[in-house]
Amino acid sequence: MDTLLRALNEPETMRIVAATTTASVREACRRQGVTGVAAVALGRALTAGVLLATLAKGEKERVRIHLQGDGPLGALLVDAHGDGSVRACFDSEHTPDTPLASGDQARISTAQALGTAGHLVITRDLGFGHPYQGSVELSSGEVDEDIEYYLDHSEQLPTILRTEEVLDSQGHVLRSAGILVQGFPGADSDLLDLPRARLEPGNLRSLLLAHERTTRELVGLALGGAPFRAMLEHSIQFRCNCGPARAQTVLSTLGASDLEKLALERPETEVKCSFCGDITVVSADQLRELAGRLRESHS
Repeated sequence: MDTLLRALNEPETMRIVAATTTASVREACRRQGVTGVAAVALGRALTAGVLLATLAKGEKERVRIHLQGDGPLGALLVDAHGDGSVRACFDSEHTPDTPLASGDQARISTAQALGTAGHLVITRDLGFGHPYQGSVELSSGEVDEDIEYYLDHSEQLPTILRTEEVLDSQGHVLRSAGILVQGFPGADSDLLDLPRARLEPGNLRSLLLAHERTTRELVGLALGGAPFRAMLEHSIQFRCNCGPARAQTVLSTLGASDLEKLALERPETEVKCSFCGDITVVSADQLRELAGRLRESHS
């Protein structure tokens, strides 16, 4: 079972969030039909979303990540919630096969597949009715490095973020995990030096994911064995909120006139969810009813 653990170091000068996300990432990759570098990129983004949705410590918290690069994979979208539910997708149904680079890599790079030019937008909703959004230009094309850069520069939080996937010989996700370390305001500037050294790119793969780890092991290894206090812990799962209501919300963006034209053209309209691939069928009568409600709301 995928799990997320929030913890504090013993002096309570920094918070550490660790997550194991193997099952959720596998399900997201299965839904998207991706392996190899595409699976790595998707998994790292999904895991980062799970780690970020922990600021308010509440189930209503929501974090959305939109990473748009100039590489062949196109845009990555993540929707993560404080209750542990998460979903992720590419914005195209035709994600190209991107082979792994040749050679023995300690860490698989996503830069060529995602691109190094583009932007990252993160939207936070802490559940208080006032979402806020920030954005930065991509700095490397490595998912966790770019999100760490965003947290350092846009939200001005000294941060270490590492997410990693281990693939099997067929390019499917074997293991997935991530760690977020953030210093509290007023803490010493060198506070993150030890965990940063422990979590240098590639170390999470070679040191922490050599075999299955628990979240407590991940926190302990990131801190070099220093004591910590475990706080909240909960499960993580891939879950999509699509369905009839969501399909009608999407169709509403067409406007009443286009909905009525669509109802005349075909007896049924299919709405496919980009995240999970499920299809919701909406009848012509339902389209007409929706168009009528839209007209009433604008009268």
